[in-house]
Amino acid sequence: MSDPRPAPQYGEYATPEEVAALRGTVADPPAAPAPTPAPVARTSGASGAPRGSTLRRMDRPLTIALIAFGVLNLIQYAGPLLDFEYFLEVATQGTFADAIDFGDAARIGGVVLFVVCLGLLLASSAIAVLRLRRGRLAFWVPLVAGAFSVLAWVAVLVVIVLQTPGAVATSGF
Repeated sequence: MSDPRPAPQYGEYATPEEVAALRGTVADPPAAPAPTPAPVARTSGASGAPRGSTLRRMDRPLTIALIAFGVLNLIQYAGPLLDFEYFLEVATQGTFADAIDFGDAARIGGVVLFVVCLGLLLASSAIAVLRLRRGRLAFWVPLVAGAFSVLAWVAVLVVIVLQTPGAVATSGF
């Protein structure tokens, strides 16, 4: 049992025959080697982050849902925006602003607001789709467009109130 090779050191691997010889037992015949599984390729997005992360998985459906919400919101408000004077009169009925007669400023403001919201929707949809195709996060694009839409509403309403004679005096400002 004299083996010219040195015994395996700590951390080195020994064959089953070498282990059996060191233990003094008879080694079983070597079994056929088990097939090794093929290495699984790691799928990753364009930015290198794992594709399975929660934010990456939810980005596409969330972006599509936000764009769909914007489309439905614009469809819902298209009529009132294109007849904004009537919309404001109905909205202020029964309030201190009931006596205010919104005129041309409201008509023009409604059309401007519709065009701004439509432009924001189209631009944010195009940018979001482009970012989705490149594998980048895109859910924030419709959110930013929605924030700009809210700012546009506030700005247009302020301009309408300031352009309407008697609106500021009636409101008590």
